[in-house]
Amino acid sequence: MAFRVALLSIIALFVVAEGKPRIHFNDTTGELKILVFSDLHYGETEDRDNKSDIFQKTLLDVEKPDMVSGNAGVDWLNPISRDHLLVRSLDLRVPLKVVFNGDAYSDYGDVLCWIKFNCTEFFVKQWERFTAIVRKRQIPYAFALGNHDHFLDGIKPDGKSIMTYDATHSNLSLAKEAPPGVSGGSVYYVPVYENSTAQGKPTGVLWMLDSGKLSCMGLTGWGCATEDQIEWFKSQAESEDLRGLQGLMFVHIPLQEVLLYWNVFGKDPQRVSGEKDEDVGCSSGNTGLFTAALGLNVSGIFHGHDHNNDFLARVESTSRTIHVGYGRKSGYGGYGGVLAAKPGARVIIMKLNRDRQDYTWSTYIRLENNSTAHETVDQSPQASQSSNVQGFCHRMA
Repeated sequence: MAFRVALLSIIALFVVAEGKPRIHFNDTTGELKILVFSDLHYGETEDRDNKSDIFQKTLLDVEKPDMVSGNAGVDWLNPISRDHLLVRSLDLRVPLKVVFNGDAYSDYGDVLCWIKFNCTEFFVKQWERFTAIVRKRQIPYAFALGNHDHFLDGIKPDGKSIMTYDATHSNLSLAKEAPPGVSGGSVYYVPVYENSTAQGKPTGVLWMLDSGKLSCMGLTGWGCATEDQIEWFKSQAESEDLRGLQGLMFVHIPLQEVLLYWNVFGKDPQRVSGEKDEDVGCSSGNTGLFTAALGLNVSGIFHGHDHNNDFLARVESTSRTIHVGYGRKSGYGGYGGVLAAKPGARVIIMKLNRDRQDYTWSTYIRLENNSTAHETVDQSPQASQSSNVQGFCHRMA
């Protein structure tokens, strides 16, 4: 009976409210694990999609919610002994959620639909494919749009319609429809609660923003999280429910500060972990997101977009520390390169502090071959590989 109760509890590990998962730290260990998939690029060829399916399954098998080991001496024929171990195992399981941090599919995968100005059928097919594994495994997920998740202007569906579809077609999606009057589609936050029964104010928050496709503030180059998104972020972060909470942010196209701090810190292994093997394709304009995030207690901003960069820089101000950089190119779609040839994902482990009022986090890159790289322990980088200084964001006129 005890095992049955615990099993039902763990099935509802992310307590559902209004049909959506409720994300929280483990009741016993105080941990939460986030697996970040970036640039999967489904929809190009069936061979690549099949390899990306295997990639997702492999990493989810490795990083699945942890089950306690050490079952020596358990009498499996004794239901009391067996149930005690299984209940304890379920108690110690670390909740897992997935973030698809942009370019989950390739908008150019079916150019014929461009002619009809309607790629809805193509989008639905790719959505069904890239979310299939997490939906089958009942893993809650968030989705931040990338430039290749957006179709060209005038072609359906637009970003808001894409996120509405995701939010309404999976009870595991953490997405919310974009706020009225705010540009972009993936503009929302995910509250993280202290435990499965916590009420009221959350303990942390995960922010999703939409960096668009091309051009920022009228400047030629890559898109950005627009100024109205940043005003929305500031208003939410300063609200009564979220004020003062530490947050992590996911936005596909890198901020200009990613390039800035690579140039400043790239040769300092105490400041930067990871590699830069292609030019940083940062936004063509600077809308002030980094400054706003730093001032409102965001401690990590994670990007995708550049398939051969996975570095993370630590930036310290007088009162706060923030990390800004990349995940790792995941799956087998899209263009290749040194790092893209060895796809992986960023893993973030959030752990409650002793007083359970705040948390720290650590991170590493998990590769498909089950090895890890670029470990960041207690939010302090451990190693880096430097590259030459880069003057301007890639494709910026």
